[in-house]
Amino acid sequence: MQSLAELETALAQPDKPFDKWQPTHCGQLPISIDVHGVWFYAGSEIKREAMVKLFASVICKEADSYYLKTPVEKMAITVADVPFIIVDWRFEETEQGNALCCIDNLQRTWLVTACQPLQLREFENVTVPYLKLPHGLAARVSRNVYYQWAEIASSDEDGYFIESLSKYYYLA
Repeated sequence: MQSLAELETALAQPDKPFDKWQPTHCGQLPISIDVHGVWFYAGSEIKREAMVKLFASVICKEADSYYLKTPVEKMAITVADVPFIIVDWRFEETEQGNALCCIDNLQRTWLVTACQPLQLREFENVTVPYLKLPHGLAARVSRNVYYQWAEIASSDEDGYFIESLSKYYYLA
């Protein structure tokens, strides 16, 4: 059985030092992300997954705007809701308990932790869970994953929840 630190290291994505980068805002790119997490350039879907992953590696949210940010420039993009969707999940057993691992639409795995919690938000007039991610980002939990969690959820006086690392995350 591995420790939580070992699991976090194994799942770690290369991170950009966004806080150290202070580039000049260079305008708006014709890049948009729709409510399904599909990326577009000038209205055409970006079908090369490697290109989407490259853009996803430099996306951040500052205030209420999304940007692709590098050390030398920062370009605004349009995001309909959030840039990523949680499309799968699994539990990993750690010395600290079962860790909920969420897989996004780019096949990246994220741990549900106190630093990256599930939070409830409104989406299309329904309250749904979102996973808080680094750099001001979030991923919406897909309907399919939500229903899978609902089937295994526990309940208490506050409602139905899924547990990760001994912390409860309510589903509604």
